[in-house]
Amino acid sequence: MKSKSEPDWLLEYRKEEKEAANKLNLEDRKIFLKYVERESELYFDEILEKNKELDNLLYYDKETFKDKLDIKNIKDLEKKPEQFYKFKDLDKIEALINSNFEEGFVITFKDGIDITKPFIIKQSADSGKKITKIILVIGKNSKLYIDDEVDSSKNAYSGQNLYIVLEEDSELNFMLLDKSKGRSITNIRLITKGRVNFLSLLTNENMGRNRLWVNLLEHSEVNIQQGLIGSNESYFDVESEIIHSEKNTNSNLNYKAVLDNSSKAVYKGVIRQEKQAANSYAYLSEHSLILDKNAKSISVPSLEIETNELKAYHSASSQPLDKEVLFYAMSRGLDKNAAVKMIAEGFIESVFNKAENATFIDTLKNSIESKMEYLSN
Repeated sequence: MKSKSEPDWLLEYRKEEKEAANKLNLEDRKIFLKYVERESELYFDEILEKNKELDNLLYYDKETFKDKLDIKNIKDLEKKPEQFYKFKDLDKIEALINSNFEEGFVITFKDGIDITKPFIIKQSADSGKKITKIILVIGKNSKLYIDDEVDSSKNAYSGQNLYIVLEEDSELNFMLLDKSKGRSITNIRLITKGRVNFLSLLTNENMGRNRLWVNLLEHSEVNIQQGLIGSNESYFDVESEIIHSEKNTNSNLNYKAVLDNSSKAVYKGVIRQEKQAANSYAYLSEHSLILDKNAKSISVPSLEIETNELKAYHSASSQPLDKEVLFYAMSRGLDKNAAVKMIAEGFIESVFNKAENATFIDTLKNSIESKMEYLSN
């Protein structure tokens, strides 16, 4: 993990990150500390075994991306990449991953590219732990599709820090699909001067901790559509934060969760509009559907507004399955399980209605169908 063959700057960086982890809280906002649960499961220092397939991380068509990107292994760099200075740790887990990552890359996409075939990141772990760090730099006037798939077996641990810099007049279409059976931690940080369409579906079976932090610079826009499906005793700790740092910025954040059995989800949605963010627009929506009395959803919407020249809206709800809707569905010839499955699938799929990419939508709908299949039995 900390090889003697690593450059001196990286060894020093790991030391600094370890020190930062010792000082930071598990939450970047103290108000959220009371929602921290299952703390011991967030750490991975006790796991000595490394995942055997560590090198299988990046998947892309070599011909399609030929001469359009540059990939550098972080351990081969002679000096610290300038992008390292753009991102300061926000919580303890992010710093721990930065100090312990076993594989890392800086990937630079050139200006003026338009590629519809996705660049794929597969954060999969069959056993032990897999800890990675990736920096993506997307040039000006470009359009790109990135697919981040996270999976792990029952006894494995997956942890990744993904940092993205999007330059002017560019568009990023990003999909995160986490279907881990073990523990998974995903931190995604975005600094954007362009347009971002972000889709995510979390169906973890054990424990998932997901963080999305977006920093909007002038004339940028982000559209976030997040779905979550919990069953059995799965637990989710999710936070999405959008910071409007400069003027003329727009954000839409829509989250929906379906929770069954004894599953639990804590969702913290934060919109921050700073003093310089005049003429900005923000919308935050958080809604959960509870299928079982033992399931639990906690939504914590937060608007932090420091300027008067803006528009900001939010809505939140947590509701049980509507008995009248269920009765109507069953009156059309469906048995109870099939009716519940249809209603739940329709609820969670609706969060992706505004998504534009057909390939991503098909992938998400297939994942939803597969996850809800237990209701057919």
